Amino acid sequence: MKNRQKFYGWYMVAAVHLLLALIFGAAYSFGAFFTSLQSNFDAGRFATASIFSLTALIYYVVGVFSGAWSDRTSVRTVSSIGIVLLSLGFLTSSLFSSSLTLFLVAFCILVGLGVGLVYVPAVATIQRWFIVQRSSASGLALAGTGLGTLVGPMVAGLLMQHLSWQSTMQIYAGAIALLGLTAAASLHDRPEDLGQHPDGIGPVVAGSMQAARLDRSVSLREAARQARFWWFFVAIFFGSVGLFLALIHINPYAQQQGLDVTQANLLIGLIGVGNIGGRLVLGRIGDRMGVQRFLIVLTLSLVVLCGLWSVADGFLALVAFALLFGAANGGCIALYPAVASIWFGTRNLGAILGALYIAVGIAAVAGGSVAGHLYDLYQSYTLSIVLAGASALLSAAGVILAARAA
Repeated sequence: MKNRQKFYGWYMVAAVHLLLALIFGAAYSFGAFFTSLQSNFDAGRFATASIFSLTALIYYVVGVFSGAWSDRTSVRTVSSIGIVLLSLGFLTSSLFSSSLTLFLVAFCILVGLGVGLVYVPAVATIQRWFIVQRSSASGLALAGTGLGTLVGPMVAGLLMQHLSWQSTMQIYAGAIALLGLTAAASLHDRPEDLGQHPDGIGPVVAGSMQAARLDRSVSLREAARQARFWWFFVAIFFGSVGLFLALIHINPYAQQQGLDVTQANLLIGLIGVGNIGGRLVLGRIGDRMGVQRFLIVLTLSLVVLCGLWSVADGFLALVAFALLFGAANGGCIALYPAVASIWFGTRNLGAILGALYIAVGIAAVAGGSVAGHLYDLYQSYTLSIVLAGASALLSAAGVILAARAA
C-alpha cells in the first residue's frame, strides 16, 4: 500500500507563526521598555518613540530587498541571517546604556535589519503553499505577530520587575537566537521542493490552479506601473498609522489616566490578544466573504473603534478597546498579502509585498513619532486619536479605489 506524504504546508504555517511571534514580540516589547529608556536617557517622548519608529521604518524598507533576495535564493537562508542580526541588536543595545545615540544606532540598524530579513520572506512563502485556503493559512501564520505583541511586552515587564532593562534585553537576545534559528531551519520555499502541491491537493488540480495564478503574476516593476499598486500602498499606509500609534502610546496614555504600570503593559498585550483572534477567525471569514470586501469592512470598523478610544474611561473600557482594535487590525494584516496575491500573483510576491510594506514603515513614523510630538506640544493624546481615526477612514477609501483600478 502506497504511503501518502503528509502535507507540509501546515508545518510551514507553524514555523512562520513562531518566527513572527519572535521578531514582533521583540520589536513590540519596546512599549514595555519605553518608560525605562526615557528615564535612563532623560529623553522626551518624541525622542524615545522615534527609536521604535525609525526601527520599524528600516525593517519595512529592508523588506523590499529581503523579499526579492528570498525570491532568488532561499527563505531559510535570508530568515536565519535576520534572526542572527535581531539577536545581536538586543545584545549590543543593552551595552549602550550611557549614550542615547549609540543605543539608537545599534537598536535601529540591527533590529531593523533583523526583522526586515525575516518578515516579508516568511509571509510571502506562505502564499505559495496555499491557494484555496490562503486567507486562513495567512491568518494562522500572521497570528504569530499577535502572539508576540501579547507575550513580548508582558514578559519584558515581568522580567524588569526583578532585573534591569539591560539584563532583560540580553535574555531576549538569547531566546531569539535559540528559537528563531530552529524555526528558520524548517522553512522551504515552495511545496514543489518537497514533491507536494499547494493546499496538499492532487497534482492535476494543483497544476491547473497554480498555472492560472502564475499567468496573472507580474514583476515588481510591472506592478508599480499600475494605479492599483499605489492605491493599495496608500491604503496600507493609512491602515497602519493607528496600530503603531496605539502600540507605542497606549502604555504612557494609560499611565496618564491613572493606571499602574502592570495594567498599562497589559493593554499592549491585549492588543496582541485581539490580533491573534482577528487573524485566526477573521481570515477564515475572508475566504468565505471575499477578501477585498471584508478588508473594507474591517478598515471602516477601525474608525468606530478610534471613537471608542476617545471616550474610554478607566481600565475596563481600555481593555475593550485594546481587544477590539487589535482584532480588527489583525484581520486587516492577515488580508493584505492575500489581496496582493490575487491582484499581482505569487511568482514575485516577496518583492511586491516588500515594496508595499514600505508604507507600514512610513506609518510607524507617523503613528509613533508624530503622536509623541503632538503630546509634547499639547500634553494630550486627543489629536493623536483623531489622527488614528482619520487615517483608518482614508485607508478604506484607498482599498476601494485599488479594487476599482485596472
